[in-house]
Order: sequence, then C-alpha cells, then structure tokens
Amino acid sequence: MFWRPVPVVLAAVAVLAGAAGCASGGPEPAATPKPSEGAATSGPSQRAAAPDCTKAGPRDFDGDGRDDVAVGNRMLSGGQVSLLTAGRLVPLTIQDEAADAVGSSVALTRVDADGCADLVVGAPYTKVDGKGGAGAVYVLYGGGTRPHRKLVAPEPQENARFGSSVAAYGGTIAVGAPLEEERGARAAGAVYVFPEGADARRISQETEGVPGNSEMGDRFGHSLALGPLPDGRLRLLVGAPDERKDGTGQQLGRGGAGHAGSVTLIDEVRAERYQALKFDGASEECAYGAAVAHLPGDRWAVTAPRCGTLQVNGTSGPVRTVSCQACAGSLSALAVSPDGRLAVAWGDSAVVLVPDDEEGVRDQVVPTLPGGNWPVAFYGSKLVFGRPRDTPPLTVTVHDPATGTAEEVAIEGGTGDVEGVGEALG
Repeated sequence: MFWRPVPVVLAAVAVLAGAAGCASGGPEPAATPKPSEGAATSGPSQRAAAPDCTKAGPRDFDGDGRDDVAVGNRMLSGGQVSLLTAGRLVPLTIQDEAADAVGSSVALTRVDADGCADLVVGAPYTKVDGKGGAGAVYVLYGGGTRPHRKLVAPEPQENARFGSSVAAYGGTIAVGAPLEEERGARAAGAVYVFPEGADARRISQETEGVPGNSEMGDRFGHSLALGPLPDGRLRLLVGAPDERKDGTGQQLGRGGAGHAGSVTLIDEVRAERYQALKFDGASEECAYGAAVAHLPGDRWAVTAPRCGTLQVNGTSGPVRTVSCQACAGSLSALAVSPDGRLAVAWGDSAVVLVPDDEEGVRDQVVPTLPGGNWPVAFYGSKLVFGRPRDTPPLTVTVHDPATGTAEEVAIEGGTGDVEGVGEALG
C-alpha cells in the first residue's frame, strides 16, 4: 500500500469525551513502516479510558453505541470534517499543513477489527511531493486508540484530485482521481484500490479487462461505490458522468457529443485480472453516473441528474426508474441504509425508496427543507441533509420520515473559516 507518514490526530476527541470516554494528547513517535505499509506517525499519547468498541455498530465511530455520520464541510481554505454523534456536530482536526479541501468526500467503514467504525476522508487539493492538487486521503481510526494514516497515489500527478471521491467496504478502500491524465488525455480520470493487506492498484479505462477508452474530460472516478455480492465477491462501481458518445477508440479532443456519462462495474475488484461491464447513458447531457450506490443483493443504483432520473439495476438490467423532471439539474446524491432503503437527493427534494419485499409500504417523499435537500445520509432511522451553501448558523438538518419533523444541528465551536456544513456526508 502507499501509505504516507503524516501527523494526523483526532484533535476533537477531547470534545467527544463525554460520549466516547477518551481525550487526546500529543503525537506519538513514528513507527517503522513495513514494506507494504506507511509509517503510523501520530496519535494521542494520553487518553482517558478507551471506548468499548466491542459494542459498537458498523456506523459507530466513537464507541458510544449509536450510529454516527461523517460530515465534510466547505471552507474558505483547508477544509474540515465533523462527526454527527449523539445529536451533536463535533469538528475533527487533521494536523497536516499540506491537507487541503479536507472532507470533500467521506466514508465510514470498519478498516480494522476493533469494532468501531473508521473514517475515510478525502482531501483532493493536498500538495504531494511538491505537486499541487495531487490529493490525499486520510484514514482516521474509530475509538481513538490507533494512530491515523495518509493515503496517496503511487505516482502523484499535479491537479489529479485524488480523494475527490472515496468508497470503502471493510479493509478495502477505493479512491477516485477524476482529473488524472491518461495517455495525454487530460481529466480522463482513474481509480485507486487499496485492498486490505495488498499493494495499491490503479484502474482506468485503459486497464486490461476494463471497457472503454480514457478520453479528455471523462472524469472516470467522479463517483464510487463498493459492496459485497451474494457469492462473496466485492463489486466496485465507477461513475464517469462527463463521458461522451464520440465513437470507438480513444478520442484525444473533446469532440462535439454531449455528456451522456457511463458506469463501469467490476464484480471482483480484488481479482488478479478484471472482468468489467460498462453501461452508457442513454441520452446526451444527462450525466449518467454522477452518483452511484451498491444495493443489497446484486443490485445497484445510478443517477442522471441533468435529466432528473434515478435508475435501479439488477442482473438483467433496469428494474426501476424514477423520474423527476422538476428535479433536473446538476445535483444528486445517493445513500443506502443497512436494511436496503435507498435515498436520492436532488437539491430541493428527496425520496426514500423502500425494498421490493416490503409490500404495501410506500416510498417516502421528503419535502423541501430549510437549506436544501442535498447531500443525504442515513442516521439510524432518520435522514441527514447537508447545507453546504447555507449561511450561518452552520448546521445540518436531521429529518425524521416517521413524524415528518426536522431538526437543525449546529456545528460546535471552532468553526474558523467554515462557509457551509455538509458538502459531503457518509
């Protein structure tokens, strides 16, 4: 793996002490890295009693027994990630002066086996090896009992925006670099997969077994999703919403075709050789692949936001299409609950689709909320919506579909130059 040593500490753990029972101190000395790992260079050296991660659920970062949501915040500079925990929105701090656009993408997963969820945070404007905008990803371990790590591309490219998107399942992490160059094609895009215990692998549309061609402006890796198939394979979904319908072979120019978009499915991302399928958007300018999600079983979902369309797909093709012409625009986000519900957020509206086996249960329409309905994440039985373009007070909206009520949760002190809260949720 390409782990880079960096002083990364959960500086806000002291704020969480009431819920998680831990506090942070100074950084620990760097550990000697193994050949396939980076140095674990920092972490709290003085703590209160550690949280009981053995009782934590899959989305419990701080070990308090309740689900959490990672919240990426829009900043004037630097970026920030916060944790929605026990009804509080608590800022976290990554102590790396190079880190930039922290929280542009976030994901919760269990990277290690301690029981607490771990937080994967994208920082795509981070300078790496002197290359501005190369990008980085930070892995913060839940419970505050392990030092944190920094993840970068094996051969960083300037302005590749590594970390613009992240997805994770267990110890496998996928990172999008949608502006990376490929064979002279700028912003063709690439994805890096970091399997647990193995070296990083780069995937593009030029990778053997992956259909298509890397072309200028495709932005392959703009959106990502990871999830298990019923037979144990691990599927990777890759969205390229700006891909054009411009014929076969690699087109080095932008061409005249519109942004139909595409989604690539790799049904076993840990395999030595990939076998992938590519699904192209049906209509130009719809940006098919802007958001993707893995659903339980063998299903997956994709949005084409410029046409206001959500498509749910199974093994034999589309099984459901939801259209909202009034929603057509540039924004869309997807979230999946542990029980298989799918939420789609369009900016000013949102819908929760129920699984097919829940007969007689209707989809739930979420009305327009103060600050908007984008992006979205599940928070136990409730929904969280970001307000990245809102003005102070800086809040997210927690909506309860059962009662139709909504509550604003404000970010706690130390907001600094935060401009808006919840540009990314996970």
